[in-house]
Amino acid sequence: MWIAGFASLLILLALGGRAEAGSDTSLTLARSLAASDDHAQAALEFRRLALNTADRSEQGTYYWMAGYEYGKAGRFDQAEKMMDQAEDAAPAMETEIYLLRGENNRRRGRPREAAFYLESLVSSNKPATVRSAAARQLTAVRLQTRDFAGARQALSTAPVPSEKGMAAIEAYEKGRDKSPTVGGLLGLIPGLGYAYSGEYANASRSLILNALCIWGIASFAEDEVWGGVAVVGFAEITFYTGSVYGGADAAFRYNRDRLESSTRLIEERAGFRPDLSALPLLNLRFEF
Repeated sequence: MWIAGFASLLILLALGGRAEAGSDTSLTLARSLAASDDHAQAALEFRRLALNTADRSEQGTYYWMAGYEYGKAGRFDQAEKMMDQAEDAAPAMETEIYLLRGENNRRRGRPREAAFYLESLVSSNKPATVRSAAARQLTAVRLQTRDFAGARQALSTAPVPSEKGMAAIEAYEKGRDKSPTVGGLLGLIPGLGYAYSGEYANASRSLILNALCIWGIASFAEDEVWGGVAVVGFAEITFYTGSVYGGADAAFRYNRDRLESSTRLIEERAGFRPDLSALPLLNLRFEF
């Protein structure tokens, strides 16, 4: 009897060792995928790790990591589900969860939701690094919604003042966006819509291509080569409509780039990232 019991104990120990080794292998794989920016696959591995551990703290960490990697992959709906799981597993991770929810909502274009999470961190007694990261993100959110007074107020709450950030807010407020409607209408004259938004290379290409097509149509028509007229005419329709839509798109790009440029000055490379070597402990590294 004792021999059978001893054998059973050995089997259980061996199985436990295999499970632990398998967990270590999966964590190594997840770290490797995250380090190589294979975010979607890394998220799957971290999610698998969360499902295969009974430790609630580790579950919270792995679900948070899955949400972080899904966010980096642009899969925000899945990232939000992972944050729900992390919150259920480890409520004590509220700070880390709020930071990530704020960042993901800002990146997906949901400023109201982002502000909800970031405001709670800025006005809290959290460490200075947390409040600084949250304040800069909240400033970017306010700028996105053109709440300039709110952007200044948010940035002023950061523990470390940012003169560059304040100057960026002022410059953005004084600047002017381009109107996509005006860009499209100006595009009726080939190239002018692009030029309106400062895309002079595209403006030149549009003007040259449309001019060549018009010249080709006229030449074929003069020689009564109607097949050539049809082919070149089709190309001209494509280039001409491209000038109109391109003028509108150029205005959208101008406005987006103007906002992103100001946001970069406000953030000044500020942000946070998880320390992969510390897993399964969640340790965030802040950069300013």
